[in-house]
Amino acid sequence: MPEIIFGIGTIVADGKPATAVVVNDQVATLADIVARHSTPGAAAPLMRDFMTDWDRWHGWLRGLDLKPGENWVPLASAKFMAPMPEPNNIFHLYHNFERPSRVTGKSDPPKSERVLPDVFFGSRSALAGYGDTIYREHGGVQFDFEVEVTAVIGKPAHRVSAAKANDYIAGYAIANDLTMHFSWWRPIRAQSPINDNIRMKNFPGYTPMSRVIVPRDIVGDPHDLSVKAWIDGSMHQDARTNDMLWHAEEAVEYLSHIMTLMPGDLVLLGSPANLPLKPDQKNHGIEKGQTILCEVEKLGRMENRIEEHSWRQPNER
Repeated sequence: MPEIIFGIGTIVADGKPATAVVVNDQVATLADIVARHSTPGAAAPLMRDFMTDWDRWHGWLRGLDLKPGENWVPLASAKFMAPMPEPNNIFHLYHNFERPSRVTGKSDPPKSERVLPDVFFGSRSALAGYGDTIYREHGGVQFDFEVEVTAVIGKPAHRVSAAKANDYIAGYAIANDLTMHFSWWRPIRAQSPINDNIRMKNFPGYTPMSRVIVPRDIVGDPHDLSVKAWIDGSMHQDARTNDMLWHAEEAVEYLSHIMTLMPGDLVLLGSPANLPLKPDQKNHGIEKGQTILCEVEKLGRMENRIEEHSWRQPNER
């Protein structure tokens, strides 16, 4: 069974970003496919423009008999960026699964006791691609991972109902919502209800993504997918997305009533529970020199190595 049946992503070709198509563990640039199957001289857009006309481009590609051959290369030989390198917005849902908090150890309130989903903005400067090295920040004591199914918006959505929201989702990808906890910040946070997601989650590379966006018609139900993660080959997560509180369509409804969602916007839908640690283990998260491999059913895999740099944070104590 191939890792990815069909997907759209961004690779580095001749030193520049290029939209690419993945079929059955083979990859080709959209430019090569356009040159072979379209009018001579037709241009292949970068991913940002591809997403603004997702329905047409996706429909055209799905209508072709795409069989990897000449100008196709193995998946592992291509350098991938984040599939949508320049989204207008990145939204992170958190507390979106019924699981204990990593901070307090207590379970979050059930959906019935909450009014709206918890969301924060992410920065596109935090995006990274498959195989990129991610750097722990100086002074960090715990570096957590969160493997998250990510909805990718396919057309402008303004005040869309949940019943119709699926039509506005182009497809899905994987994101790893990395979090760095700082020892000097914990006493401050313990005395205040402030949320420090900006500091903890938006350093360069802290939102690595899988190679491609898999169209929603291939994914099917994103709320019943297997989610797995390994650190240096040791499994740390083996769960499913069927305990998601606010589904993708509900997230689109909520967000689109605040602002117009644009093609390529990313909505990270939260992460189910990790495997429990043994009683004698302490959770220090991902350490320098380790590699984390994430896998989501139908969406493929993503792998990143962790290193560390020495720059200090402002006001670090």
